[in-house]
Amino acid sequence: MSYYLGIDGGGTKSLAVIRDDAGRECGRGTGGPGNIAFNDEATVLRSVRSAVAEARQVAGLPDARFAAVCAGMAGYSVEPRRAAFDAVLRQEVDADRYRIEPDYVIAYWGASEGEPGVVIIAGTGAVAYGRNAEGATHKEDGFGYLLGDRGSGFNLGLYALRYTLESMQQGRSDALTDAVLAHTGATIQNEILQWLYGEFSTARVASLAPIVGALAESGVPAARTLVAEMARRLRHTVRSIRHALWLPRNAPVYPLGGLWQLGPFFRAEFAEPTWPGHAETPLEPEGLPGGRFTLAEPKHDAAVGAAILAAME
Repeated sequence: MSYYLGIDGGGTKSLAVIRDDAGRECGRGTGGPGNIAFNDEATVLRSVRSAVAEARQVAGLPDARFAAVCAGMAGYSVEPRRAAFDAVLRQEVDADRYRIEPDYVIAYWGASEGEPGVVIIAGTGAVAYGRNAEGATHKEDGFGYLLGDRGSGFNLGLYALRYTLESMQQGRSDALTDAVLAHTGATIQNEILQWLYGEFSTARVASLAPIVGALAESGVPAARTLVAEMARRLRHTVRSIRHALWLPRNAPVYPLGGLWQLGPFFRAEFAEPTWPGHAETPLEPEGLPGGRFTLAEPKHDAAVGAAILAAME
């Protein structure tokens, strides 16, 4: 029996999955953060070591040599850190073959098992990746909060802050501005700026996203407009991949990441936009509607996707 190890190194936690050559999951484990760009080598090593050790224990394979290991790591694009992690991985895990991939690639393989389609990951940041029947691939966004991440939780939080500042400037108040002020603890514009810049982090800004999403679900017009705008931005990203890969309109789109937990309104606006906006912020009709998008449930998580890739020659 051959065994394959898949590792998903994320910004907040790491996962490890062991599968056998029949595709059965034998064990899995968790560890701490594993972003090779932002976490130091010692932290990443501890996280991976913990996740792999737990997966080995669950599988009853404390000393087995793996036929192959694939690690999908956040921060993959930082080449020097990737090279350093590759060296650490080879020392830490005994295997015949080693492979390192971007986190969005293993997410795609876990969600689709390699079938044509697109994975759209929307959490604090946003990135999309697709593959067609011929094996051609294409990535969109994932450029970070300054240059990209269109439709992300950070993007939504930033728009909510901007809306609140403009409302205060014009002497307006509604459920959205009240919720943002309550979350930030601000009573005047400068206090919002202090909240944003004083202890800045993308996750802190993105913490506003669930609040806006809940208001959108309850029917608050301003919140619905912001959420619909994020859905359209993500649609644009997926549409760009479909165009680049000549994917059919009914190609499955696999939603991943915390933003998809905002609720049915967000998903519906992504699948097929209908919300026109509201008086203060009307939305322009989609220039390239692209038809209705087909949302599909991911088949597996990203760690399993890494194990699938490990088993491929």
